[in-house]
Amino acid sequence: MRVVSILLMSFICVYSSTVVANTKGIEVIGKASVSVEPDLFSLTIQIKERGRSATKTKALVDHKSQLITDMFIQEGIKPSAIDSSQVTMYPIYEKPSITIEPTKIKTQHHNEKVTLSTHRTDQVDNKKMTQFDVGRTIRVSFTEWQIYDKVLDQVVKLGVSHISPMEMSFQQPEQYYQKALSNAIENAKQKAIDIAKQAGVTLGSLASLKETSHFAPVRYRMMSESSVGFNSSTTKKAITAQVVVNYHIAL
Repeated sequence: MRVVSILLMSFICVYSSTVVANTKGIEVIGKASVSVEPDLFSLTIQIKERGRSATKTKALVDHKSQLITDMFIQEGIKPSAIDSSQVTMYPIYEKPSITIEPTKIKTQHHNEKVTLSTHRTDQVDNKKMTQFDVGRTIRVSFTEWQIYDKVLDQVVKLGVSHISPMEMSFQQPEQYYQKALSNAIENAKQKAIDIAKQAGVTLGSLASLKETSHFAPVRYRMMSESSVGFNSSTTKKAITAQVVVNYHIAL
């Protein structure tokens, strides 16, 4: 029995040391990025008018909206890429008037004491609706950024209220992110190989792999230029990925 106990304890010790050795490894962080030039652009235009008649004011806004839509279609943009469904209408009310009565003075002569008192009456009239604010927001998407410079002056001449900076993004962002993710994994593997070599050990099999970044569609803005004849340009944007990788150390 003593011999059996000694053999059992020896087996447990050897097994335990093997488990500890296998759980230890080399953990590295891999990073990579892919530079891509934006290929999807959008522009937001706001038209606002104020008038006493809601119907006439909206008709004016609709007319300007149609002119802008036709202009973009002439530039080769499909009607499905033009969203003009957002319309707002707010009534404008007159401020309430306030009436103050003249000051009243009361005099009392009891025990030669004079008392002065004042009285104020605030009279608030009912609100009166006098005008309407009518607006429409038009969002246009296109794949050729040169269109921005072509339509900017035309849009301004049509009397729009606001033009947003051009927004830039990607048509297939997930495809670029997957490439960056693959490069990040390779980067982590190479780091682990270099560390193992410097430490004088042999790199074993992959123990774990964790993606620590996620891609969310990002829009980049380019400021509007007011100078006539200025040609806008775009630059490449970076899509990045990051992973945490753990490798076994070969025994």
